[in-house]
Amino acid sequence: MSGQFSLDPPDSPEGDTPRNAAPHASGSASGGASGDICGGVLGDASADVPGKAAIPEPPEKRDPRGLLRRLAPVQVPGPVQGGGEGGEGGRWGGPSRQRCPGRRGPVRTPPRPLGPALGLLACLLVFAGTSYVVLGRGTGFADRPLLDEVVRRRESVLEGPMTWVSHLSEIPLLVVAVLVALWMSRRSGARLPAVLVTATGALSVVVASAAKELTDRHRPPARLWAVPEDGYCYPSRHTVIATAVLLALAYVLAAHLASRAARAALWTGTGLLCLLAGFSRVYLAVHWPTDVLAGLALGTAVALTCVLAHTAQEARAARTRDVPLLHPPHR
Repeated sequence: MSGQFSLDPPDSPEGDTPRNAAPHASGSASGGASGDICGGVLGDASADVPGKAAIPEPPEKRDPRGLLRRLAPVQVPGPVQGGGEGGEGGRWGGPSRQRCPGRRGPVRTPPRPLGPALGLLACLLVFAGTSYVVLGRGTGFADRPLLDEVVRRRESVLEGPMTWVSHLSEIPLLVVAVLVALWMSRRSGARLPAVLVTATGALSVVVASAAKELTDRHRPPARLWAVPEDGYCYPSRHTVIATAVLLALAYVLAAHLASRAARAALWTGTGLLCLLAGFSRVYLAVHWPTDVLAGLALGTAVALTCVLAHTAQEARAARTRDVPLLHPPHR
């Protein structure tokens, strides 16, 4: 009938599609969300569920150092900071340490004695050349004018301080340096400071005394002296002892300083003190200038001899004990 209508839904496929598809879509969305959550929590467990795609794993991170270790034919130690005696970088003059890739812990690297050897050779050449000129040809053309100029400009107010510097630069300085070295050895537990400074001081006394007796050069005229002296004058024993002891003490002290500026200040001050000890002998007119020049060269040579002996011993010990062989013998 035309005025009647039906309450039943129309039999249309378009009408059934949204009503039936909505629960399916919501179920799919919830299922996908729950699958993502489970996959994020369980990780690889979702790969065992049938019908589920395995979640790709991130690529494995490779360490390039491990590849280099496998490819390298030999193990070469690489430089690191630190090392030396007592675990501190070259403390008390000891050699630095390096770390070997295929070996646990730091290994000691041999020190290089080339620098002390070249310095020792240069000092010996200076001393030999000065001795040849002084004893063979004479240096009156240079010594007398220089000494006369120093005496002419000498001030009485400075004679007292220069006399103290002159007296303190021999035996008193040696005793103080040995005591400081003994204190350093006791504090660090290493024998190097005491042995090195004591050996350098004793060797300087023996060498300077022997050289003076062999050369038997006379001092300047006694009328120019500001203090009484006796014996021969070449080389200046005060200068030899002061230079050798101060350089040896600076060597063991510099190994304890971490700052480059502090080490530079230490070596600069040591050099100035050596020059002051030598100049005081000329200022008092008890030595010729060439006596002091030879004393500086000989004292430096004595100190470098002891340092070279120490570095050579450390290098030999490091080669036999600590440093791995670059080319191990075939078995």
